Amino acid sequence: MNPSFVIMGLPASGKTTFLAALWHLVESEETDCRLTIDGYRGNYRYLNSIADAWREFGKLSRTSQTGDTEVEINLHDQITGARGTALFPDLAGEVFDLQVEERRCKSDFVMQADAEDGILFFVNSNVKEDTLSITEYNNRLPPEFRYETGGADYLDLDGQSATPIEWEPKFLPAQVRVVQLLSDLIRSPFTLRARKLAVMISAWDLVRDQHITPDQWLAKNMPLAHQFLRTNGQSFVYRVYGVSAQGVSLDDSRGVEEIGKLPASRRVEIVGHGDAEHDLTAPLVWLMSAEE
Repeated sequence: MNPSFVIMGLPASGKTTFLAALWHLVESEETDCRLTIDGYRGNYRYLNSIADAWREFGKLSRTSQTGDTEVEINLHDQITGARGTALFPDLAGEVFDLQVEERRCKSDFVMQADAEDGILFFVNSNVKEDTLSITEYNNRLPPEFRYETGGADYLDLDGQSATPIEWEPKFLPAQVRVVQLLSDLIRSPFTLRARKLAVMISAWDLVRDQHITPDQWLAKNMPLAHQFLRTNGQSFVYRVYGVSAQGVSLDDSRGVEEIGKLPASRRVEIVGHGDAEHDLTAPLVWLMSAEE
């Protein structure tokens, strides 16, 4: 039986950038890549458009801005001969936000997740707000998110009467959302069973200078998520990877100019578990393997 895995992640967590880079790697054969393409199902024009934008350091169209983006890529391991399938569902990150905030999910996704053997879960490394205390976080919110005008108990920053806005689920920090999404997978309506989970810390180039491993980054910056995974070994066999699918922040014009001199495939960086530095398929190889 060929293993298959589904891709999950919150908005702007790097899913589309990863797909664009992966499509380029398996299509171009520009660099050594352990997995090769063995067929696909989905919108070929969409795949080529995001890959073209990725190569040119362009802004990628996010899933919520396009339609018909569900992609299924069949992959072949050149070393072991194993075959597997990566499913990128037609779900914007905002859908996962709504799953957390409104406690609803699409029935199609429940069926997809139950049918898959593993999960590629994306987390953006830019989670500075997650480390703030409640007081610090509230003080950094714009006044319109802190107060409602017309109250008599408080004054806003302009001296107008105001009352504090009641807390809502939309104010949840990223790591709480991550834990909620993972905990949903081990309760109804999802089927309770063991799953392999590759946690992808995206935009790794932003934290590269910290000189820590991806697992150490998760423990330091998302301790709640790290503890959840460590205490739920019966449900998740996991690995944590750092991935920079673009290689540089698009806001860093000098960095873009420098890295643009390299072949596109050499911009990719994958960190963790001794895998090849530029082989973006390494986490997929592990998900496809029988290794626990």
